[in-house]
Amino acid sequence: MKRTNLIAAFIVMLFALAACGGPVAKLEQVDNGAAVDLKTGETFTVTLEGNPTTGYSWEVAEIDPAIIGLAGEPDYKSDSMLIGSGGVFKFTFVAVGAGTSRVKLIYHRPWEEDVEPLEVFEVQANVK
Repeated sequence: MKRTNLIAAFIVMLFALAACGGPVAKLEQVDNGAAVDLKTGETFTVTLEGNPTTGYSWEVAEIDPAIIGLAGEPDYKSDSMLIGSGGVFKFTFVAVGAGTSRVKLIYHRPWEEDVEPLEVFEVQANVK
């Protein structure tokens, strides 16, 4: 009986640890305009398709740093080893304080001034 209880406790602990390790939400282009609810310290990711070989890249255009922070640098992974192929940009955000923040990402050529971005991705982050 003790061994069964020990195994059950171990399994519950593994599930609890797995739940703590990953982001609360994994957002993609289809989630544009959505809201994400977080607690302070929780993270969420935004993964968006792009092709930096065209000169375009995703970057954070608006965020309230008192509420949401960018956790490290954005990550880019190509879909293929072929020259000119696209891939995905991945941003990881962390809730740093209570409140509401718009998280706005734009897909543009950074050197082009006074030009509307090709795409815009926005979500509302609600942190408690």
